[in-house]
Amino acid sequence: MIGRDAEIAALKRLIAESREGRGHAVVVHGEAGIGKSALLAEAVQGAGDDLLVLRVTGVEAEAELPFAALHLLLRPARHLVEGLPEAQRQALLGAFGEGRTGAQDRFLVGLAVLTLLADLSDERPLLCLVDDVQWLDRASVDALVFAARRLGAERITMIFAVRDDGAESPCQGVAELRLAGLARTDCETLLAEAAADLVPDVRDRVIEEAEGNPLALLEFAGTLTPEQRSGQLDPLPLQPPGLSLSGRLEQSLRTAIRRLPRRTQVLLLIAAAEGSGSLELVLRAAEGFEAGPQDLEPGERAHRLEDLEPGERAHLVGVAGGRLRFRHPLVKTAAYHEAPVAQRVAAHRALAAALDDDEHADRRAWHLSAAALGPDEEISAVLAAAGERARRRGSHASAAGAYERAAQLTVDRLRRARWLADAAEAAIGAGQLARAGAAADRGRRLTGDPAVVARLAAVRAAVDAEHAGPASPARTPVDAEHAGLASPARTLIDAAAGIAANAPDDATSLLATAAGEAWFAGDHAALGQAAEQLESLRPGPRLAPLTQAVRGMERVASGDPEAGLPLLRAVIPSLRTAADRVVGTYAVFCALMTGDDAAACELAAARVHTCREQGQIGALPHALQLLTQAQILRGRYAEAARSGAEAWQIAHDTGQAGRLRHLQGVLARLAALRGEDETCLRLAGEAEGAAQERGGSGWGGCALTLLDLVRARHEAVTERMARVLDGPLGHTVIVTFALPDQVEACVRTGEPERAAEAFARFEAWASASGQPWAAAVAHRCRALLAPRGEAEPHYRAALEWHAREGRPFEQARTELLYGEWLRRERRRADAGARLRAAMRRFAALGAAPWAERARTELAATGSRADLPELGAEVRPLDALTPQELQVVRLAATGATNRQIGAQLFLSPRTVGFHLYKAFPKLGISSRAELPGIDLGRQD
Repeated sequence: MIGRDAEIAALKRLIAESREGRGHAVVVHGEAGIGKSALLAEAVQGAGDDLLVLRVTGVEAEAELPFAALHLLLRPARHLVEGLPEAQRQALLGAFGEGRTGAQDRFLVGLAVLTLLADLSDERPLLCLVDDVQWLDRASVDALVFAARRLGAERITMIFAVRDDGAESPCQGVAELRLAGLARTDCETLLAEAAADLVPDVRDRVIEEAEGNPLALLEFAGTLTPEQRSGQLDPLPLQPPGLSLSGRLEQSLRTAIRRLPRRTQVLLLIAAAEGSGSLELVLRAAEGFEAGPQDLEPGERAHRLEDLEPGERAHLVGVAGGRLRFRHPLVKTAAYHEAPVAQRVAAHRALAAALDDDEHADRRAWHLSAAALGPDEEISAVLAAAGERARRRGSHASAAGAYERAAQLTVDRLRRARWLADAAEAAIGAGQLARAGAAADRGRRLTGDPAVVARLAAVRAAVDAEHAGPASPARTPVDAEHAGLASPARTLIDAAAGIAANAPDDATSLLATAAGEAWFAGDHAALGQAAEQLESLRPGPRLAPLTQAVRGMERVASGDPEAGLPLLRAVIPSLRTAADRVVGTYAVFCALMTGDDAAACELAAARVHTCREQGQIGALPHALQLLTQAQILRGRYAEAARSGAEAWQIAHDTGQAGRLRHLQGVLARLAALRGEDETCLRLAGEAEGAAQERGGSGWGGCALTLLDLVRARHEAVTERMARVLDGPLGHTVIVTFALPDQVEACVRTGEPERAAEAFARFEAWASASGQPWAAAVAHRCRALLAPRGEAEPHYRAALEWHAREGRPFEQARTELLYGEWLRRERRRADAGARLRAAMRRFAALGAAPWAERARTELAATGSRADLPELGAEVRPLDALTPQELQVVRLAATGATNRQIGAQLFLSPRTVGFHLYKAFPKLGISSRAELPGIDLGRQD
């Protein structure tokens, strides 16, 4: 290749490193004709005979066929499928239409691909080339990109090539290599080899027109007549002015196709419409091609193989091994669009007729779709059936496309609405939120059927929950209507009312989701409405506890924790063993809302375990987020950091932007506790986003409050907390737990009266919760607010409550404040004891700024104040990364690398790599020694 030495060297370096066990993935971006495919071919040259190369090229005609590209790519690895972990094996076979089909996590196929490729690379180093990614079916792209992001220690290189067309890259999260146009000297070299007879002026004009694009250089030069090449005709008529480079290229190629015999043009049209390159299918379809009476003269034979020869002589197509290949995808595009509409329709009809067996039902459906110029109930039903097949195989994006097209082709409004509901649900499953929302909105305008409306409402709520932060504090229906707000909670409530009589379980799920939406929107009226409707239903025993849970939430949000918290606490045992996602999540919510940190950790850990065991990769980040929250509250910061890091990575790998925002707020609090100011500010800002403008904040806002408090920015604390308490999230868990921060800040600014409302709220909640740590913090607040001579009994009472059970961070804060009070009372010895205990406890937690504050106070008493090592209680595990810790914990149970990989969504080789890295850090040499090591808590 000319002018690509740096790019070739970069790819060969990645291949060499992967051969040594450092997997790599890269996506090559560039415009059409820039040389992406040629670069992929060049990367293989000289890479070594030991390399196993897998290739697949996207085909535009197969972009809606479920897992079509993946099926082709993995053919050399089919002998290894039976050895996959059971869930992965079933997912992959289901994707290929060969095993059990049904609802499954869309990323489980990606994990199966990762394991399969890793197993194949045990035999030989592996190079996967995926060209024209923009035309791969979405299900294949999702699976391949998921694997590419997690290559770890594999002997695998994955190289994707995708055309830049202004759309978002389908390979988000994969390293990029962009191909620019060739330098002028390289253009001159290329033309000197391919068109040496061009005179200098003509050569310069061709270079100018081609803009460094190799295909354009060759194509523009190739279209010139001998007279033009010699410069005899002036000005040189290359292409019409004003067209883009791609437009000029297509015009040039269409001109070349126009010069071919009519019969050759027809065959190229059919081949372009067919797309996969099957010569046998193209010729069979040509026999039935009927575009009109002018197509064949009377007595003229049907199209035959020799009719392709003019196209081969013009270097537009090549035929070999029963395959017909276009020289470049732009040639295929030109061949298709050069034909009149009637001929394109006829080509698709002929192909549909030729694909008359069950094996090609999906391809036949899409050719029929392309041939439909208006409503057609029969084709509509065929496409809906294709959508159902795609859904059962787990190809949600393909299913969404088929259902959408089915809806376009029917004139029945209810049928169209139902298929749009199918499309919207499938798009949610594919992670295509904008597409899901658009389909749901179109469907909602078509029908008032309660069952369909309920489905569409659930989709709309899911889309809004992923995209939006907290809503404005519209606390009544009148407020919401006046503000012109869309309320997902109210939409769900209305939808549930329509199906309550016939589908109480479905209505219960909708209302539980509505309650969650209303809780985080601060819409107390909607929350109350959801609770009332739930109490009128009679769902099955699996969902029945949700009624009491939602009523408890409503009471808490309304400022009545004495009524609400007992309801929440009582329902936890009945939710504890639920495998259902909604119910299991509510179990953790109830534990968090009642301040029961131990139960929250246990239930969240169980939810995480269920996600791992069942391969629910998409649901795992939320479960891990809940676990991270519980661990932070319980004072297990090292564990929380690991859980949060894993949650963030998987949410990033699976494209869950909304989940990442929530996680950033949670991790901002962890950063505040550790004194990582810049990280806290960044994460909290990203978490709040537009919500900051609306006066609402959750974990991120309270993280900033905590950071301001330890940095002695007390006025900032009071102002921020005032905004939070007046916003839509003022009733939520983390804000409730931050009320003591407001009390302390108001006392520090000399305005204790400003803390009266916050303290009253917290004290009421603490009394109703029955949690020892909450009683302790309430006494601490009383000590801060009490006259100087009356504070000590409250400090002592607080420490007695802390001793029973509780949050070590809050206990250390009580010891710190008590020590500061004792120092001001000139009781230095007593103060020193308390401050030293606080400093050690903060240091053990890793709460650096708080430990430093205690050390400064201790030094002021005249005592020695050496700061202990931070995070001392988890020091043996500090050196382990989050994944290393997860791996060694599972290995300590006796799980094999394959079993561990299935739970952690890693390949067995990567598991082995993590163990290899972890053993020296733990001072051991084999997994047999793991059971004798304290690996800390897993919840």
